[in-house]
Amino acid sequence: MLTNNSRILGSTALMTLALTGMAVAGPTVTGYVTGSYNKNLNNPVTRASSPLNYYQQTREATFESDAAHITLAGGDSLKATYGIDIDAGTNSASNGGSITGKNWGIEVQQAFVAVPFGSTAFGLKGGKFYTTEGIEVLNSAANPTISRGLLFGQVEPVAHTGAVVTGTFAKFDFAVGGVNGWDSTLSSATDGIPMVLGKVGFNLGAPLVGALTAYYGAYQAHDNLLSIDLTAANHTLALVDLNVQVNYLVKAKIDGTNDLTYFGAGLQPLFHFGAAQVGLRYEFLTSKTEGDAKSHSANSISVSPGYKLTPATLVRAEFRMDIASDSVFTTDKGANMSKTEPTVSAELNYTF
Repeated sequence: MLTNNSRILGSTALMTLALTGMAVAGPTVTGYVTGSYNKNLNNPVTRASSPLNYYQQTREATFESDAAHITLAGGDSLKATYGIDIDAGTNSASNGGSITGKNWGIEVQQAFVAVPFGSTAFGLKGGKFYTTEGIEVLNSAANPTISRGLLFGQVEPVAHTGAVVTGTFAKFDFAVGGVNGWDSTLSSATDGIPMVLGKVGFNLGAPLVGALTAYYGAYQAHDNLLSIDLTAANHTLALVDLNVQVNYLVKAKIDGTNDLTYFGAGLQPLFHFGAAQVGLRYEFLTSKTEGDAKSHSANSISVSPGYKLTPATLVRAEFRMDIASDSVFTTDKGANMSKTEPTVSAELNYTF
């Protein structure tokens, strides 16, 4: 129930907006609901998720309530905007959300404000917001395949908390500022120093759209991280959307020893034929620890046919094969018994 003070404050706020001529729009509400079934054909004795599949399969051979997701967005006539994304399900548990049930969680994936500096091309964005690294996003229906690939969550963050100065010039945009590391709401307890984030985006229309993104700074216990990612898409062909990514990552110890270096690349075309579609993914990821005699690598291939039962409802399946240079996969005979891991998945998604 509103008190008299609440009514007075609300009326005052509305009068202030009216006097300044500022109109407030929103919020608009969008989102998605998705569930899946995932089976590891190695039949691992632990029934644990794959070591190379960051965001899918909290447990193999099970149905999962992946996500119930709500996006709220709005702004005002002075072009200040906000965005809020709230997610509940097994995906949020994988990404560190608050656990409210076994292998299930709730997470605020985004909560940010973006405001322009008057009528200039510059602005400020602050809060928690998604990374611009990588092809894949949290809504799997927007990805060519069901599962997330080798690079997602391993050599690229999902989101970060911080602030950036932004700018837009013709077909290019940029952002530069500081964030609290990767997928962390707070900075390193040891360092307390924000990580530097820089991004240059480009939108040349159908031929090329994408971003070059870089991070540098402390991420845990004095250790430094350098990440450089180029992600781009081409939409010139009538029946296929082509997505490519190249990523370089170094996790460096402050004493210069035991540096861990990653290099990854991916190609993800999505073929569409009316209501039918076929998504493909090939990714390669290699890692090397300083002092080791050899590097370690993995290849991943996925095929995911799908069909839109309605404009908003997508049903699809996926076959995935991961191939590693070492025996890292668990089978029915025990841990670290195989260099290959085949999995199958099925998914139903409604996006609104």
